[in-house]
Amino acid sequence: MDWRRVGAALAGCAPLSLGLAFVVSTAQVYAQLARFVVLVPPDARRPLFDLLDATAVGQLLNYAAPLRGGDAYKLIRLAPNQETASGSDSGAGGKGRFSILLAALLVERVADIAALVVMAAWASFPELRSWLLTVVPSSAVLAKLGIGLALAALVGALLAGRLQRLLGSFVRQVGGALWSLGFARSFGISLLTWSLDAGTLYWTSRSVGAYALSFREVMHSVFVLNLGIAIPVTVGNLGVFEAALAFALTRHGVSLDDAMAIAMLEHIAKFAGLFLCILSLRAGWALRRRPRSVE
Repeated sequence: MDWRRVGAALAGCAPLSLGLAFVVSTAQVYAQLARFVVLVPPDARRPLFDLLDATAVGQLLNYAAPLRGGDAYKLIRLAPNQETASGSDSGAGGKGRFSILLAALLVERVADIAALVVMAAWASFPELRSWLLTVVPSSAVLAKLGIGLALAALVGALLAGRLQRLLGSFVRQVGGALWSLGFARSFGISLLTWSLDAGTLYWTSRSVGAYALSFREVMHSVFVLNLGIAIPVTVGNLGVFEAALAFALTRHGVSLDDAMAIAMLEHIAKFAGLFLCILSLRAGWALRRRPRSVE
């Protein structure tokens, strides 16, 4: 890779396409906020601004902190204070609200991952279809698969019963959230979120070299990127993000130098969307709290 060519590609990027990428990235962050908000029952919610602001800052920390530290921040920020924990707060009690929020975070992860798998399967459908048509399992393989699934179901049922006894209401809350209308809404919003994620890359790729990648191709690249950064090893996934995305883009005909430039701009667009979302929330809240002049 020639870093001079990477620098030239960055210097020559189209401002309009990059600006559209920033706008789409900001919209994606708002969709991420909604993905979590719809899973929190009304009686366990903080005021809307607190909920949105904590979720936005948590998303930012998830990028920068290891082991999804932003989710821990959201729980600390939204969990009740000492006064609430004593039961003086209306609605959900202290410990009850904490477990409800934790269940919402876990179910949000399920909706997010399930939506990513669905979008990735759609993006790779032609290749998957060709592969599935060539796979004809034998009767022995089918029998082994059936036995394996039956054993897995038995173990799962036993573990579910044990977890039910150990964790009690928390397991019921997670199960209730998974079978609720909120999960369906969160899953639908997750599909929108991944579409906006691919849309950000769609415009970022067009800002460098005017590559006309299809939506399927950028969605496939987004899936490969998320596989690459699934286990965070650097702060903000610096370096790993660029390497994973550049590798994915080169599979679709983008030169390595341009792919690295696109990946760097995509990473900037991700952080820019988070900052713009947080700033817009803070600005909107400040305007709402500003006293109006009385004529």
